[in-house]
Amino acid sequence: MSYVGRMYFRLFVPSLLALGAGALAAGVTKAAQQMPGPFGLASLYSNLPGWLLGLGTVVAAALAAFQLVRLRLWERGVLGACYVCGCLLGSPRAARRGLGTTRKCMGCGKVHGTNHRLISTVVPLAVAVKDGAGAPVRSVRSSP
Repeated sequence: MSYVGRMYFRLFVPSLLALGAGALAAGVTKAAQQMPGPFGLASLYSNLPGWLLGLGTVVAAALAAFQLVRLRLWERGVLGACYVCGCLLGSPRAARRGLGTTRKCMGCGKVHGTNHRLISTVVPLAVAVKDGAGAPVRSVRSSP
């Protein structure tokens, strides 16, 4: 599996787990309705299994939509990327022994410190010329 494939897998596993948990809860509740006793009688005419499955589906869709927004921002270059494999970085977390914050790569798993800038920005850079007043400003990203 490539680093990008691993990144997509790690991003969408929580939504799949939410959908699976909703389906499992709905199945368990449906099975409990068939049992004799107070819970089975109280929930016999309940729509609880359907509501649990619906809740799991809504939570899974919300998680997937959030991850899709993160992916689109990463593709545009707005979010930080790993300098090893180029994949999306995870959320900032506290590092060990109070050394600041770190972000783990979603692809290769390398830990990056966030004490430096990870997002590439365009910084105007003045070109060295004799007359500094009328010097054109050149972008850092432009090729010489």
